[in-house]
Amino acid sequence: MKKILIAFILLFIVSLVYCQQQIVPRNISEKDLITISRETSFVSAIKAIEVISQQSENRKIVNMSTFVGEIKVPVKQLYWKDALDLIVGFNNLAIEERPGAFIIKDVKLEEDEKKEAGEVIITASTRQVRISSIFFKADRTLSNQVGIDWTTLIGGNVNAEVKFNGASAIGADIFEASASKDFETGDITIDVDALFKIIEGYQKGTIIARPTIIVLSGKTGFVQVGQDFSVKTIDESGNVIDKFFETGHILEVTPEILVEGDREAIHLTVKVEKSSAIPGAISTIINKSESNTDILLYDGEEIVIGGLYDTDTKYERSGIPILKDLPWWVFGLRYLFGYTSHEVSTNEMIIILKVELLDSIEKRREDAIPVMDILDKEELLNKRSQIIFKNKE
Repeated sequence: MKKILIAFILLFIVSLVYCQQQIVPRNISEKDLITISRETSFVSAIKAIEVISQQSENRKIVNMSTFVGEIKVPVKQLYWKDALDLIVGFNNLAIEERPGAFIIKDVKLEEDEKKEAGEVIITASTRQVRISSIFFKADRTLSNQVGIDWTTLIGGNVNAEVKFNGASAIGADIFEASASKDFETGDITIDVDALFKIIEGYQKGTIIARPTIIVLSGKTGFVQVGQDFSVKTIDESGNVIDKFFETGHILEVTPEILVEGDREAIHLTVKVEKSSAIPGAISTIINKSESNTDILLYDGEEIVIGGLYDTDTKYERSGIPILKDLPWWVFGLRYLFGYTSHEVSTNEMIIILKVELLDSIEKRREDAIPVMDILDKEELLNKRSQIIFKNKE
């Protein structure tokens, strides 16, 4: 039994020596072997191996890693390629073999690779941005008559130059509801919500939606007020499938929090689309108005996006009842006793965006801890430090 155990131990020792040093193939000469002590610096060891690499295969070894410590593994009469793999692998580095050289690099962490690919690393300290929006459809003629300048939006107020000719009652109401006004020039400053209510009251506009979303910094938020429609297509296998398209009022926002010292700003990438689908006998037509922009805002600031127009045409049949609706082939009476009128109106889509910075989940957790719990925790830590100090004495 003892002899078997001794034989097993000897076999195990021989196996370990073989795994580390590797039995040198017969076709490898002595000049391809290298011995390096474990205290040798990594840079010096690589240079020594590079000399043999250039003599043997005329290939350089390019060290692009940041490691400069000792190799920490002994190399004794080992083939230079095996020695290179052993040293690089033992120090958690990576080696890339190319036709004319060996490239040594740091092993990239998963997070570093995601950052290089442009992906956002989400942690407990990642900030969020609340984006509030208003989709308002206003009559373009009214905006011109009243003289509303949507680009002056600040602090929830806009400026306007009220022109009473043509606007009459609605212009007077807007003027009276304004917080700041000049009777001589008609210049006013009015709250946006109050302005919207007046316009809606005269049926010259309407709020389509007021969505609010919270988006992580670097991620994309999506809002759609509308519907999807499908078009039947044929895939590569010849199967009939439905391909869906999004229409309506669509908003895509990607906020990125920028920090410089104690100042914070928000880089906002915005894509706005207003679209509608018109099915046809052969194909479906999509009417689309689109706007893309990049803006910088501070916490609590607002911005207006406008210029998305659409035209509505209304047809109306007027005249003597019954006779105006007769078919054309009844002696043409419909043309004698009636007529068709059409009204064309142009509407503008006004989109108001407001950004607000939110605390990270770590900060919210700290703020949620009661003050008494914090004091108790500090008192407990002080007692523990006193006990440790006494034990040391």
